[in-house]
Amino acid sequence: MKLPVIGISMNYMKLGKHHQNHIRGKYVDALYSNGALPILIPCLADRSYLEQYLDMAGALIIIGGNDYPPHLYGQEPHPAIELAHSRRVDADYLLLTIALEKKIPVLGICAGMQLMNIYFGGKLIQYIDNRDVHEGETYHPIHILGERWLPEIFNKETITVNSNHHQAIDPLHIGKGLQVVAKSEDGTIEAIEYESEQMVLGIQWHPERILDPYVSRPIFQYLMQLAEGARC
Repeated sequence: MKLPVIGISMNYMKLGKHHQNHIRGKYVDALYSNGALPILIPCLADRSYLEQYLDMAGALIIIGGNDYPPHLYGQEPHPAIELAHSRRVDADYLLLTIALEKKIPVLGICAGMQLMNIYFGGKLIQYIDNRDVHEGETYHPIHILGERWLPEIFNKETITVNSNHHQAIDPLHIGKGLQVVAKSEDGTIEAIEYESEQMVLGIQWHPERILDPYVSRPIFQYLMQLAEGARC
């Protein structure tokens, strides 16, 4: 039996003396433990290469990581942000573009969700005030507001998720075609969806690190089902 294939982006960073394409093992383990075959996509801003990677995949995950440069949404950088390497930024933009063209499902996790908002013309809050609630792998409830994908995945109005982010989507600058579909109790945007037939879903939390299987597994299992359908 062939496994559903899911492409997953990588970080590009200096570790020790050398720059490396890098991904935390929990992303790979989450796909493997749910029965998917992960394809790791290095940070190459080359359309022909990335198209071939996505030709093999039935879905794409854009992972978390450092901050996308604020010049992408017309701002100067806050002194406390940690910028992603330009190789990752360029590759992620192209990956999302190709995935949208190919109409394959896309899941953006944490920074991956923030990229979606920037990509569609939105902005970020570069350094949120309420970091005590959202940094350091803290857990808190979020409220699912409706729309298409999250209600199908969870079939409930409230779930408890983890947080480890110092940026957030600016509620005054939501990208064109995006809908806010979940918020935390303090109003922080926790999930967005793009108005398209393909699933384009961004979530602010990290399901690959959540121990509760009733919260961690449904998103990956749902993405696998879509990936199987995309490859048929």
